[in-house]
Amino acid sequence: MSTRTDFGGRGYGALLRTPGALRFSLAGLVGRMPISMLGIGTVLLVEDRRGSYALAGLVAAAYALGLAGLGPLISRLVDRRGQSRVLPGALLVSATGIVALVLLADSGAAAPWLLLPAVVMSAASSQLGSCARARWSVALVERPAEQQKAYAWEAVVDEVVFVFGPLVVVLCAIVDPAVGLLVALVLGSAGTVAFLAQRSTEPAVHPRNQDGHPSALVSPGLRGLTLSMLCVGVLFGTVEVGLVAFSEESGSAGSAGVLLALVAGGSAVSGLTYGALRMRAPLHRRYQLNTLLLAIGLVPLLLAPSIMLMAPAALLAGFAIAPSLIAAFGLVEGLVPPAARTEGFSWLNSGLGAGVALGFALSGAVAEAQGPRAALLVALVGGLGAFSIAVLARRSLAAGMPVVAETS
Repeated sequence: MSTRTDFGGRGYGALLRTPGALRFSLAGLVGRMPISMLGIGTVLLVEDRRGSYALAGLVAAAYALGLAGLGPLISRLVDRRGQSRVLPGALLVSATGIVALVLLADSGAAAPWLLLPAVVMSAASSQLGSCARARWSVALVERPAEQQKAYAWEAVVDEVVFVFGPLVVVLCAIVDPAVGLLVALVLGSAGTVAFLAQRSTEPAVHPRNQDGHPSALVSPGLRGLTLSMLCVGVLFGTVEVGLVAFSEESGSAGSAGVLLALVAGGSAVSGLTYGALRMRAPLHRRYQLNTLLLAIGLVPLLLAPSIMLMAPAALLAGFAIAPSLIAAFGLVEGLVPPAARTEGFSWLNSGLGAGVALGFALSGAVAEAQGPRAALLVALVGGLGAFSIAVLARRSLAAGMPVVAETS
């Protein structure tokens, strides 16, 4: 795979000088902070109020499933009616869910009543990443070679969200676990409002899906890619649980946050580097290679005998995360028409969300029965599954592939 590195004048500085780009990207960062805050915030709140990790895990799983299920529905409405018409209503639904969960957790309401507000809490924040990527598609329509760089930037934004969001929630929990959820609501609302205020970069509306496609999922390539991303989500959820369990077993529970931050840090560094590369290899082959490296990168986690050695293993495990996501979102450009692009991006997020929920459930049970290394083995299976599906779906992934990098 031939590559060239582009850190110079055509690098990220030039990309972010695209009119309106830095403003909508930063607003999108703040607006999607709740994605990384609501899950752990829910666990902390429900366990504190009800004294049950089992119930807390159930409510958090409901949130994760809502994140996966609502995304494509709302994104399809966004494609048809526009971001500025749909996202305010989604924000209201999210706010209602967060406030309702806080009040119901305190009220002593029966456990099933906690599930519904948990499901709808993600209605607004889950869309900001897809909407930001859709804006990049429009902003760079005449500069397709820079699309990969834009998706790399957004992948790093995601990592920033997942590094700092949980930290904010944990610090808020020192005062009261409910504060973390309310801070997530404030950040999500402020970011969404700032994002929507920037009308000049909003993509055009496609009210009738002019290309004739009823849904982005009519694309076989997108279906295969979403299934592959579900396996990546299993890997993500399992690594999180496995590292927490490993830290507790090692007598250093506080190290879990550091290990997870190292995973995210490795991903952020590799994402910035990968986005600056200009490669000749077809995008679907890059995705295959990245998912294979994602699986291989987990092997040191299985072998590390101590926290000290687990730290560099965690950093290494993160290196292929952002490149895999960048390639996946880049593939959507050619797999779905512009009229369904936001929905297409959202299906990838939904696959990830569903996989994370499944990973939580599987790895929690395995870690409790067999220990943290067995849980991390589940993550390896997830990585190999993502690679295998990418290979099996290679023809559909290659169909209609976009030009996303200059060649030479």
